[in-house]
Amino acid sequence: MTKIKNIQSVAVGLAIHKDKILSYEVEDKISKKRFYRLIGGHIEYGEYSKDALEREFKEEVGQDIKIIKKLEVFENLFFYKGEAQHEFVSLFLVEFINKEVYSMKDIVGVEKSVQAFIANWQLISDFRIGKKKIYPPQILKYV
Repeated sequence: MTKIKNIQSVAVGLAIHKDKILSYEVEDKISKKRFYRLIGGHIEYGEYSKDALEREFKEEVGQDIKIIKKLEVFENLFFYKGEAQHEFVSLFLVEFINKEVYSMKDIVGVEKSVQAFIANWQLISDFRIGKKKIYPPQILKYV
Protein backbone atom coordinates (compact mmCIF):
# COMPACT_ATOMS: atom_id res chain seq x y z
CA MET A 1 0.00 0.00 0.00
CA THR A 2 1.22 3.49 -0.83
CA LYS A 3 1.92 5.60 2.22
CA ILE A 4 -0.32 8.65 2.51
CA LYS A 5 1.77 11.60 3.60
CA ASN A 6 -0.81 13.94 5.10
CA ILE A 7 -4.49 14.73 5.27
CA GLN A 8 -5.82 17.98 3.82
CA SER A 9 -8.99 19.80 4.83
CA VAL A 10 -10.60 21.68 1.96
CA ALA A 11 -13.77 23.67 1.36
CA VAL A 12 -15.41 23.82 -2.08
CA GLY A 13 -18.38 25.78 -3.40
CA LEU A 14 -21.14 24.38 -5.56
CA ALA A 15 -22.48 27.27 -7.66
CA ILE A 16 -25.48 26.25 -9.79
CA HIS A 17 -27.04 28.29 -12.58
CA LYS A 18 -29.99 26.72 -14.37
CA ASP A 19 -28.67 23.37 -15.67
CA LYS A 20 -24.98 24.17 -15.14
CA ILE A 21 -22.36 24.24 -12.40
CA LEU A 22 -19.25 26.39 -12.18
CA SER A 23 -16.06 24.34 -12.37
CA TYR A 24 -12.63 24.35 -13.93
CA GLU A 25 -10.70 21.71 -15.86
CA VAL A 26 -7.54 20.14 -14.48
CA GLU A 27 -5.06 17.80 -16.14
CA ASP A 28 -3.00 15.38 -14.08
CA LYS A 29 0.43 15.73 -15.73
CA ILE A 30 1.41 12.17 -14.73
CA SER A 31 -1.71 10.16 -15.64
CA LYS A 32 -2.81 12.62 -18.38
CA LYS A 33 -6.38 12.33 -17.06
CA ARG A 34 -8.59 15.40 -17.37
CA PHE A 35 -11.29 16.22 -14.86
CA TYR A 36 -13.18 19.13 -13.34
CA ARG A 37 -13.11 20.61 -9.84
CA LEU A 38 -15.15 23.17 -7.98
CA ILE A 39 -13.63 26.43 -6.79
CA GLY A 40 -12.31 26.26 -3.26
CA GLY A 41 -9.18 25.36 -1.39
CA HIS A 42 -7.39 24.52 1.80
CA ILE A 43 -8.75 25.40 5.21
CA GLU A 44 -6.05 27.11 7.24
CA TYR A 45 -5.39 26.18 10.86
CA GLY A 46 -7.86 28.04 13.09
CA GLU A 47 -10.12 28.97 10.17
CA TYR A 48 -13.73 27.86 9.85
CA SER A 49 -14.53 26.05 6.60
CA LYS A 50 -17.11 28.66 5.51
CA ASP A 51 -14.58 31.45 6.08
CA ALA A 52 -11.98 29.52 4.09
CA LEU A 53 -14.39 29.15 1.18
CA GLU A 54 -15.28 32.84 1.15
CA ARG A 55 -11.55 33.68 1.23
CA GLU A 56 -10.73 31.22 -1.57
CA PHE A 57 -13.41 32.63 -3.90
CA LYS A 58 -12.16 36.16 -3.25
CA GLU A 59 -8.50 35.19 -3.76
CA GLU A 60 -8.98 32.90 -6.75
CA VAL A 61 -11.71 34.60 -8.81
CA GLY A 62 -12.09 38.00 -7.15
CA GLN A 63 -15.74 37.42 -6.27
CA ASP A 64 -17.75 37.54 -3.06
CA ILE A 65 -20.14 34.70 -2.37
CA LYS A 66 -23.09 34.03 -0.11
CA ILE A 67 -23.06 30.60 1.49
CA ILE A 68 -26.54 29.12 1.26
CA LYS A 69 -25.82 26.00 3.29
CA LYS A 70 -23.27 23.34 4.11
CA LEU A 71 -24.27 20.26 2.14
CA GLU A 72 -21.89 17.61 3.45
CA VAL A 73 -18.45 16.80 4.77
CA PHE A 74 -16.92 13.71 3.19
CA GLU A 75 -13.61 11.94 2.91
CA ASN A 76 -11.83 11.57 -0.41
CA LEU A 77 -8.89 9.27 -1.23
CA PHE A 78 -7.30 9.61 -4.67
CA PHE A 79 -4.08 9.76 -6.67
CA TYR A 80 -2.84 13.00 -8.22
CA LYS A 81 0.50 13.52 -9.95
CA GLY A 82 1.47 9.98 -8.99
CA GLU A 83 0.98 10.60 -5.27
CA ALA A 84 -1.67 9.27 -2.89
CA GLN A 85 -3.87 12.07 -1.56
CA HIS A 86 -6.30 12.15 1.36
CA GLU A 87 -8.68 14.99 2.07
CA PHE A 88 -11.75 15.93 4.05
CA VAL A 89 -14.03 18.01 1.86
CA SER A 90 -16.58 20.52 3.18
CA LEU A 91 -19.08 21.05 0.36
CA PHE A 92 -21.20 24.21 0.38
CA LEU A 93 -24.00 25.46 -1.84
CA VAL A 94 -23.08 29.04 -2.78
CA GLU A 95 -24.41 32.04 -4.70
CA PHE A 96 -22.46 34.94 -6.16
CA ILE A 97 -23.17 38.39 -4.74
CA ASN A 98 -22.42 39.87 -8.18
CA LYS A 99 -25.19 38.38 -10.35
CA GLU A 100 -23.26 39.28 -13.53
CA VAL A 101 -21.03 36.26 -12.86
CA TYR A 102 -23.88 34.00 -13.99
CA SER A 103 -23.69 35.41 -17.52
CA MET A 104 -19.89 35.24 -17.81
CA LYS A 105 -18.59 32.65 -20.26
CA ASP A 106 -15.15 32.35 -18.66
CA ILE A 107 -14.00 33.38 -15.21
CA VAL A 108 -10.23 33.68 -14.92
CA GLY A 109 -8.89 32.34 -11.66
CA VAL A 110 -5.53 32.37 -9.96
CA GLU A 111 -4.35 29.67 -7.61
CA LYS A 112 -1.45 30.32 -5.25
CA SER A 113 -0.93 33.64 -7.09
CA VAL A 114 0.88 32.02 -10.02
CA GLN A 115 -1.14 29.27 -11.69
CA ALA A 116 -4.08 30.54 -13.75
CA PHE A 117 -7.21 28.55 -14.50
CA ILE A 118 -10.42 29.22 -16.40
CA ALA A 119 -13.67 28.39 -14.63
CA ASN A 120 -16.84 28.15 -16.67
CA TRP A 121 -20.39 26.89 -16.52
CA GLN A 122 -20.54 23.19 -17.40
CA LEU A 123 -23.71 21.23 -18.12
CA ILE A 124 -24.67 19.03 -15.18
CA SER A 125 -25.84 16.37 -17.64
CA ASP A 126 -22.29 16.01 -19.04
CA PHE A 127 -21.13 14.87 -15.59
CA ARG A 128 -24.14 12.64 -14.96
CA ILE A 129 -23.73 10.69 -18.21
CA GLY A 130 -19.96 10.41 -17.80
CA LYS A 131 -19.01 12.62 -20.74
CA LYS A 132 -16.95 14.67 -18.27
CA LYS A 133 -15.58 13.74 -14.84
CA ILE A 134 -15.91 15.88 -11.74
CA TYR A 135 -14.01 15.22 -8.55
CA PRO A 136 -14.87 14.45 -5.92
CA PRO A 137 -17.81 12.56 -7.48
CA GLN A 138 -19.93 12.92 -4.32
CA ILE A 139 -20.82 16.40 -5.63
CA LEU A 140 -23.19 14.87 -8.18
CA LYS A 141 -25.78 13.83 -5.60
CA TYR A 142 -26.51 17.53 -5.01
CA VAL A 143 -27.23 18.51 -8.63
